[in-house]
Amino acid sequence: MTEHTGPHMRSVYWRRRALAVAGSLVALVGVVWAVGALIGRGDPAPVVVRPSSPPEPAATPVVAPSSVTTPPPAPSPVVTPSPTLPPGPPPPCEDAQVAVAAEVGEPSTPAGQPVRFTIAVSNTGPLPCAKEIGRHVRELVVTSADGATRLWSSNDCFATEGSEVRVMRPGERFTYSLQWAGSTSEPGCRKHSRLGAGDYLLTAVVAGKASNPVIFRVT
Repeated sequence: MTEHTGPHMRSVYWRRRALAVAGSLVALVGVVWAVGALIGRGDPAPVVVRPSSPPEPAATPVVAPSSVTTPPPAPSPVVTPSPTLPPGPPPPCEDAQVAVAAEVGEPSTPAGQPVRFTIAVSNTGPLPCAKEIGRHVRELVVTSADGATRLWSSNDCFATEGSEVRVMRPGERFTYSLQWAGSTSEPGCRKHSRLGAGDYLLTAVVAGKASNPVIFRVT
């Protein structure tokens, strides 16, 4: 036990010690409170609120356009211009624009009966032209079926004089006919003989241009 050496009573010294200890505890509590206050005074970490993303729009289905068939436009009518006629008289016809044809009245004729033969001349070109188609440039010829033997000609016994220049319009057709007696002939009309039954060919000639041969029959 501590021995009391001061002038005061021992109880006074104990009270002083108790007060000193209490003051020390109060001071310690104040320090702890101040430190806690300083630490707690810091700003709280901000809370970041992210805005909610708007909902993505629903995918719109792609609808393929319906196939619409457009009818083709109606073709415009083609208008062929009329050929322009050159000034002055029509030019001579070229062989390429003149058609010559031989025609037989009946494809089959009894022997001894006359047969009608015809020459047809036409302009197949686009423009009018002039052509000599007179008697002296026209001829009808009958040959054997193989075309090898000349049997009759309209120029052997018929007159061949006369000029006939025609202005032939496009598509225009001129015809000349005669009767064939069914016999042979020779130049100068010197000899005749009756042809028998069989097949023969008729050819028309105009200004040196011959037609396709036409077959006919004598029965």
